[in-house]
Amino acid sequence: MKIKESPLVTIVTPSYNQARYLERTILSVLNQDYPSLEYIVIDGGSTDGSIDIIKKYENRISYWISEPDRGQSHAINKGFAKATGQIFNWLNSDDILMPSATSIAVHYLTNNPEYGMVYGDRLVIDGKDQVLACMELPSFSPFLFKFRGWVPQETVFFRRELWHKVNGLDEILHYSMDCDLWLRFLQDTTFFHIPFIMGAWRQHDLAKSHIHFGSEDMSTEGHEEARQVVIRNVKTIYRLQLLRYIMRKINNIRFIKEKYSAKRKREIDNIQNVIQRARGIANARLKNCSHK
Repeated sequence: MKIKESPLVTIVTPSYNQARYLERTILSVLNQDYPSLEYIVIDGGSTDGSIDIIKKYENRISYWISEPDRGQSHAINKGFAKATGQIFNWLNSDDILMPSATSIAVHYLTNNPEYGMVYGDRLVIDGKDQVLACMELPSFSPFLFKFRGWVPQETVFFRRELWHKVNGLDEILHYSMDCDLWLRFLQDTTFFHIPFIMGAWRQHDLAKSHIHFGSEDMSTEGHEEARQVVIRNVKTIYRLQLLRYIMRKINNIRFIKEKYSAKRKREIDNIQNVIQRARGIANARLKNCSHK
């Protein structure tokens, strides 16, 4: 991948009082080996030291602001309203983008114009970056996806025109806005699952997903919103609990079948080649800068 052919990628981080994890998130973006990156941070008026962290890296951040907003969906929409990239991703302020994730995503989107969105696998990490689990997925199926509508959000990269076509996130939603967005995307395009770990989701006590969807069931708001998202986006057949359960089992069987297949091995070999090329370009750029 030549630098001059690299489309600009915009990554948006919405943040509010996440100073404990924010620097790790920022560095996971700034340390990407992709040569054409626009990074935008939208802070909701944090009072915990987050602003000092953002200012520490502001010479490498394309745009940032700290002011009260109407929630995460509003902050993300604000960020992409400033975006000039051709490919979008958003990374929450406690999650991590894995090295080379951007280069891998761009490779698939530029070489496969039929895909409007790509996504990968994820690690689950704790507050100290210790790995708790690895979540690997089978290949994408439009039919099976409608029964769940879920992918690892931090690993998702999609085309700018797709975002604008559906008018971004629904700001009424606060917990399942990503699933709602994917289901609306699916009406206009198809997705591709990249069989590679591209992001890490942080599990901690203050994480919104943990509070509203975790095993403790500390709130019913998230579950109710998720139910409403399903109702408004898919037909009744996709909402039947028994069928949803069966389809989850089928997806598990599909993953077991695919995990050690020759096709997946070839795909992983291709991804490794993409990583090597990206790192080679990044190293060459560093050498050129050091000689100036």
